[in-house]
Amino acid sequence: MRCPSITIYTDNLPDNVGGCANACVVRIRTKYRSDAGIHAHEAEHVRQWYVGVLIGALAALAISSMSSEWPGYWPLALSAGGALHPLAYLLLPRYRLWAEARAYRIQATHYPDDRTRLFAGFITTSYGLEITPGTALDAITKC
Repeated sequence: MRCPSITIYTDNLPDNVGGCANACVVRIRTKYRSDAGIHAHEAEHVRQWYVGVLIGALAALAISSMSSEWPGYWPLALSAGGALHPLAYLLLPRYRLWAEARAYRIQATHYPDDRTRLFAGFITTSYGLEITPGTALDAITKC
């Protein structure tokens, strides 16, 4: 299932980046406009963000149904849910590895050839994870 998002085609991205998802806004380099794989990769990051929003919404619902002292805090819970994926991605290398491995695994299904080793190389060099290509490859194939 695809989650609602806005896609912008732009070359205003770092040189080594083909696409980027921030919350529900996706930016894709113009030369990849018809690359279904990169669209699927970024759509997975949007889905990951929506899972955080859902967790926040459930927490907000729980808080709003509590005693009269808590109802004013539901916006905080909802906001925290929206920040969950970006903060986990930024602060937790294992989460970042999982998020990228999952997105690259989904992306790989859109090509006739096997690009998992290529994608493992991207994970190894582009996400500040300090891991080996073998570890990245294992993450892609096992997530």
